[in-house]
Formats: sequence, C-alpha cells, structure tokens
Amino acid sequence: MSGFPALPELYVTPSAAQGLRDEAARRLQWVLSPEQMRDLALLMDGAMFPLRGYLAQADHAAVAAGGRLASGAFWPLPLALEVSAGFAATLEPGEDIALCAPDGAVLAILSVTDRWGGDPLLLGGRVKGLAPPPGRAADLTPNALRAWFRAAGCTRVVAELGTAVTLRPDAGAAVVLPLAGEAAWQAIAARNHGATHLDTGGDAALRALAAEVGLEPLG
Repeated sequence: MSGFPALPELYVTPSAAQGLRDEAARRLQWVLSPEQMRDLALLMDGAMFPLRGYLAQADHAAVAAGGRLASGAFWPLPLALEVSAGFAATLEPGEDIALCAPDGAVLAILSVTDRWGGDPLLLGGRVKGLAPPPGRAADLTPNALRAWFRAAGCTRVVAELGTAVTLRPDAGAAVVLPLAGEAAWQAIAARNHGATHLDTGGDAALRALAAEVGLEPLG
C-alpha cells in the first residue's frame, strides 16, 4: 500500500462508453434496485477489488459455503446480480445486457457468463462501467481517497470497523465511509479505500482478518 497507488476501476473510456450506450438500445435492459445500484457503484469504482464483475456460479457457491472463491482466495460476499425469471427467459450465457438506473440511464454493460437459480435468477459476468450511479460521492471513492492521502503525505491510515468504516490518516481529518455489513467486507473496503492498518482492539478474530486482507493489525 506504500504510496497509495491507484486501483483498477471498471469504467471504460468516454468514447467506448458512448458506443456501448448506442448498443444498449438493442439489448435487454435491467433496471437496478437502489441496493443493486449501490453494489454496482462499489464494484465499478474499485471498492470491491479484485472483482471484475459479478461472481460466476462456482465462485458464488464457494463463497456462500466458506467465504472463499473457488480458487481459494479470500472473499466474503456472494455477489451476483438478481433478476426475475421473466426477464432472463431468453437470456443465454455469452449475451450482454444493459444495467440501468430507474430513469433509464445506462450505467454498465454486463457480459453474462453464468445464470442459475430459479426466481430470482442469478447472473454472473464481467462488468464494463459507463457512468457512476447517482448518489455515489465522488470524493469518497477508493482512488479519490488514495489520491487525497498521497497528497497529504500520509504514511499510515488506520481503519475502524462498526456501523460504518472510519479511516484515520496520520495527516488530516478522519473520513467516515457509510459502508455497513460484516467485518470481513468492511475490512476489504477499508483496504481498497486506502487503509494500511486495522484497529483490532485486541480482538483475535480481527487480527486474523487483518492478516487475511493485507492490513497491519493495531491493538
């Protein structure tokens, strides 16, 4: 984490985004729920790094069973896109679908590799981001914060987990990220937003979690 390097995001270039918007009119379009837009924003801006899209069926099953991808890599969230059976009635792996905001704006293209389940159906595949969903604060994305920490001359950013994720850099004010959920997901999000250390309060489980996600334990 030295130097707070930028993380890969899933957004395509503006010119590519325009071309994909033009194509979206000919594709199935799924209107995202507020929760799905939140997850898509986190996925596209790198908060869910190293994911490049929604989980394939094998990875989803492995995560649900043991908190790890099929490869054995640590990952706590069984992230797939839930859609209705009616929407996916004619959808086959290999197709692209448009992911849209309620106002019809195309936010991303999902290249479907896997579909499984009943109703709802679950879809997995790579995501190409076109535009951030409304409501995602641009100054709180992983790369925005990493750039801020780098410019401030920080050498350490301590994460505290709880009802939200608090990042306490050694230069500048603390930042609170409204990221709820289990500790494992919060620790990954904290790391991706620039945390270098995790305040464990002496808790053995949090110390083990810190090692799992690549943070230095404190306490």
